[in-house]
Amino acid sequence: MLRQQVRTQLNRGEDRHDRARSLFVADHSMFRAGDDDQIRNRTSCLRLLSKAVLGYNTLRIAQVLEQAQAQGHTFAPEAIAHVSPLMYRHVSVNGTYDFALDGSGRGE
Repeated sequence: MLRQQVRTQLNRGEDRHDRARSLFVADHSMFRAGDDDQIRNRTSCLRLLSKAVLGYNTLRIAQVLEQAQAQGHTFAPEAIAHVSPLMYRHVSVNGTYDFALDGSGRGE
């Protein structure tokens, strides 16, 4: 039992690293800048993006479970425990991102 728990935690750690590697595509997943401020900026951005994916996945999983429950489906807590919010293959890192708060696409 302990071995299985340790393996599960190790797999979660590896999943987190895989997600970060897939999200970090600039400079072929390497920090090439010698400036410490640039490296800190890039790691902060990567951390923010990684947490945004984690947050989105968590909310989406909750929505799916609520929809299933509304349709009369039930899941054992043990089954739900195996669903991980660390998924990332559905994220397209090569795209257009709009951070405008007003929805205009101009960023104002």
